[in-house]
Amino acid sequence: MSLPLTREDLSGSEIALIVIDMQYNITAEGQGVLKYAEKLGVRDGYQYYYDRIQNIIIPNIQELLNVFRKTEKMIVFTKIRLNYFKVRNELADNSYKDLNEEEGVILEEIKPLEDELVITKEDSDIFQGTDLDSHLRENGIDTLIIVGVLTNECVEASVVRAIEKEYSVILIEDSTAAFSEEIHKKAVGLIQKKSVLITSTQDLLRLL
Repeated sequence: MSLPLTREDLSGSEIALIVIDMQYNITAEGQGVLKYAEKLGVRDGYQYYYDRIQNIIIPNIQELLNVFRKTEKMIVFTKIRLNYFKVRNELADNSYKDLNEEEGVILEEIKPLEDELVITKEDSDIFQGTDLDSHLRENGIDTLIIVGVLTNECVEASVVRAIEKEYSVILIEDSTAAFSEEIHKKAVGLIQKKSVLITSTQDLLRLL
């Protein structure tokens, strides 16, 4: 699914790491999505997702953050506002109405430093209704390194909009996740068709 990156792929590029929606209510055991899956008795269906988040995604993003910080490259975190889930509850009758503010916080294991940009959005697309594009342009960024969740929702929507805005995009496949392996692989395949480079965490790190 992924191809080795070459130095030519990054040559002359100004890159930024974009960490999408790694917040408690989407990724953490006993909170948000997983909490309500337990209430509905469908928790087992999310085991793949939770295991991937804990054992693969968080460690990989930690490695990326460490290197981007050491090399002083731009890092952006995005999180989706809690009322997004509350609106979905009203429309679909899912039990999201008792979400608390702590569930919208980015995971402690990968939390932003004080000087790192955090964008709060109300849409799947990280650019819609935010000033992210302005921040990236001001810093001369032309290439986005995308990690986070969900591959088939906010990640895919953000990749599409980034391409429309003429950014180059590199998706780190083993730093993204969806609720099932099948959904994840299908989304990555669709993203790859949009001339996006798909690679692994270690493959990118060896070039930084």
